[in-house]
Amino acid sequence: MAQDTQTKARADAKQKIESKPIVENKADAEYPKKSSKLWILMGSIALIIVIGGVGFLAYPRFMAARNSGLKPGHTSKLEQVKATFPLEPFLVNLADTDASRFVKTTFQLGLAEEMEEKDDSVSIPAMRDSIITLLSSKTAEQILTTAGKDKLREEVRSRVNALSPKMKVVEVYIVDFVVQL
Repeated sequence: MAQDTQTKARADAKQKIESKPIVENKADAEYPKKSSKLWILMGSIALIIVIGGVGFLAYPRFMAARNSGLKPGHTSKLEQVKATFPLEPFLVNLADTDASRFVKTTFQLGLAEEMEEKDDSVSIPAMRDSIITLLSSKTAEQILTTAGKDKLREEVRSRVNALSPKMKVVEVYIVDFVVQL
């Protein structure tokens, strides 16, 4: 019986010794999992770099389309302008109450069609009067900002179109603009 126990003990020890390579094989089996995680990480980083590069290259085109000011279904105002009509300079006191201020500005009207000489002589005094009235109702704060100038352009365009429907004004250009502060 003692020999059986010794034989059994040796067999158990041999099995324990043989089981070590199995443990080592488990460690080797975990190595590919780490490798696959590394490949997934590297692939994710490469994908982020590619998406960032495409975004970097597409950004200027996206901003150009966004800033063009075109609404869906509308054509560009610059494409519609066929002729320009210059107006004499305006020198007008502003509506500021705290100080006496004035604006000196010159407009050119962008027209949808060429204008004949006989059409402009009747409406110019009415146009100038309307624009002078508009300018004198504004304060320096209202017209000094970019948004204020855009609003002024729109108001001039709508007033001139209301006074002279034959002269279809598409755009108003501010060619000279000085405000005394």
